[in-house]
Amino acid sequence: MITLRPNSVLILVTLVVILTSNTLYAQMQSRREVYDSLLVGDRITPAVSSVMMPKSYTEVILSNILLTTNSYFTVDRVLLDISQRYSYLFNTLQVTHGISSSGRFNVGLDLSYRTGRQDIDPESSPLKVIGNSDEGLIQYERALTSVGIRARYIPFGGNANFVIQNTFTIPFSTSSSDNIFLGDNRYAFNTQLLYNHLLGRKVFLFGQLDVLVRFKNDYANTEITSPVNVYASYLLNKHLFPFALIGMSNNWDRDFDHMSQSFTYGVGLQYQFTSMFTINTFYNDIFAGENSNRWKGFNLGIRAVL
Repeated sequence: MITLRPNSVLILVTLVVILTSNTLYAQMQSRREVYDSLLVGDRITPAVSSVMMPKSYTEVILSNILLTTNSYFTVDRVLLDISQRYSYLFNTLQVTHGISSSGRFNVGLDLSYRTGRQDIDPESSPLKVIGNSDEGLIQYERALTSVGIRARYIPFGGNANFVIQNTFTIPFSTSSSDNIFLGDNRYAFNTQLLYNHLLGRKVFLFGQLDVLVRFKNDYANTEITSPVNVYASYLLNKHLFPFALIGMSNNWDRDFDHMSQSFTYGVGLQYQFTSMFTINTFYNDIFAGENSNRWKGFNLGIRAVL
């Protein structure tokens, strides 16, 4: 019978770990090379992903958005203060899977978790929404609010950079006080037209047009919201991409009577470790509007391909 000394066991375990790590790394490298070779269209996007997943690959995005406001624009486009602060934290897990051999059709699922807080002090910190302070608190809610069923596809084979994404959102509750306060208590259908384009070797443009229909329920009538956003990225190197955005959003009722309008700008930074792993962060601010709150947003997104 052979007895191994403790040092020998440690050396053996170390060798096994090294060999296993090298094997896994080689497999990951091989899978990434296959992924890169199968990609359809350009690969860089700073916000809403329009990257089509090849068959058997899965994209996972964790999006975290902190929104806050203590002022609003009147119907005369005058900015006035609100006597309170509203802050929300939206956490969304988005999973997209490639199912077609051509790479032109993906299916996905979106899971939304929201936290909201209303404070009596308009100058209170928006970060209170992620804490448990009772100071100045008027209302606080948090809930797993909805699930979205999504399809992402390239409608025209000759233009791989133009992508359409449709999402049908199903609320977990249409009448609970938390979902109502968190603004996610209605069935909704969103169509997104996404287009990305490289200008030369350094400038990357990304355009997004949404048509979001939130359907009538016992608490609100049907609304149609249509934001338009344009992102411009500068490729400092193969990993680091600062970007800026400008956007406009309009809101109508079911009779297409105009309800509100807002204009936003933003700046951000994206770091792409590889084509399969990316982190981005950006800040956006509504700088003008009509009958709308002045929301400020702080965004952090993590994207990985499995």
